[in-house]
Amino acid sequence: MAINKVWRDDSVNTCVACKICHSFAPRVFKVFDKMIVMPGVDYNKYENEIKEAVKSCPTEIIKIEEEK
Repeated sequence: MAINKVWRDDSVNTCVACKICHSFAPRVFKVFDKMIVMPGVDYNKYENEIKEAVKSCPTEIIKIEEEK
């Protein structure tokens, strides 16, 4: 399935800037004080890396929306 959207959801937890997401997909995620999702990225080029980052995030704040 294609990824339409990637975002940080701080509604329950907050980013701890561990940089795990960046280690999986550095062209998609940048981490300074908190993780940001880079604009204008073709998420589908990095689908596997993004999904690994989602699974590996210790605070579970990375969310994705996929086409159905």
